[in-house]
Amino acid sequence: MGLNIKGITIPALLIKFDENLSFEDNLKELEEKLNSTFFKSSVSIVDVGNLELSDKEKRILEETLKKHNSEILSYKFNNKKNKKKNLSKFTKSLKIINKTVRSGQKIEYEGDILILGDVNPDAYIIAAGNIIVMGALRGIAHAGANGDENAQIIALKLIPQQLRIAGYYTRSPDEENNNEPSYPERAYVEDNQIYIEKI
Repeated sequence: MGLNIKGITIPALLIKFDENLSFEDNLKELEEKLNSTFFKSSVSIVDVGNLELSDKEKRILEETLKKHNSEILSYKFNNKKNKKKNLSKFTKSLKIINKTVRSGQKIEYEGDILILGDVNPDAYIIAAGNIIVMGALRGIAHAGANGDENAQIIALKLIPQQLRIAGYYTRSPDEENNNEPSYPERAYVEDNQIYIEKI
């Protein structure tokens, strides 16, 4: 079958390793597919399945993606040994929510959260790592909940009630604004405040 890359939606990619291939063969296929300019300036979620990656292999993988201007946002592991070793701040585990999060719902996770849907007003998303919303983020999102100031919040439509990253927070303007963004944005911490920029 081979290594599989899916554009969940730009700028996030899901890279699924072929468990029947070695790390080296998966890496070779990845290098070939990353030559496309389609992957420039993207973030990647890497699903290694039951393969067990050493710290050296993770570094090689991260350097390979960086070389092609793609950054690993998180890993998805099935292998228990990998999950136990998954303590580096660069390699948080991933929880995928394949639905819209309704008002009043609360989702918490000790890693990264990927939501394949919207986050409605008065819904809460709390992650120790990054938060990616492949839809509209209209509720409350808290990334880096354990104090990680490098965490990011990414959404196709970033129109939240409140954003928190580590100990910093920002609210939406009080005035009504019916103009929804037509491009994805990311929120991150720099110089002790949260910035939002177009991706």
